[in-house]
Amino acid sequence: MSTTITARSTLKQGSTGQDVKELQVILNSIGDNLVIDGIFGLKTLQAVIAFQKQHNLLVDGIVGPKTWNKLDFAIAPDFIILRRGSRGEAVTYLQQHLNHMGFGSLVVDGIFGPATEKSVKKLQAYYGLTVDGIVGSQTWVTIV
Repeated sequence: MSTTITARSTLKQGSTGQDVKELQVILNSIGDNLVIDGIFGLKTLQAVIAFQKQHNLLVDGIVGPKTWNKLDFAIAPDFIILRRGSRGEAVTYLQQHLNHMGFGSLVVDGIFGPATEKSVKKLQAYYGLTVDGIVGSQTWVTIV
């Protein structure tokens, strides 16, 4: 089991795939309204540029390590509490990261069910946290 998030691809206009979907989910969770289609088109480019400007990053529309890092921490302060029965983009984000970190092979569906709970408990046990299956601030810190 890996202890770090697998490095994400550097993304730019024209990129496609799961990392683009993750980017779109994160951008939506902080206020954008993108279609989550895995295609880095004009609207995704505009959202990335706006984010980069807002966070004093190099404004080039390219999502590399520095932009990914800021995106992760842009959603972290909310520390949304997730538990079995939770639904939505934060759960999608959680499931993607649990998969990237090697704590499961979850279906990324935005529904916090038994499999997601089991993966959260594995992560909590691995990092010496309270093993309750609830994603609060301490669990989020290990994910982002």
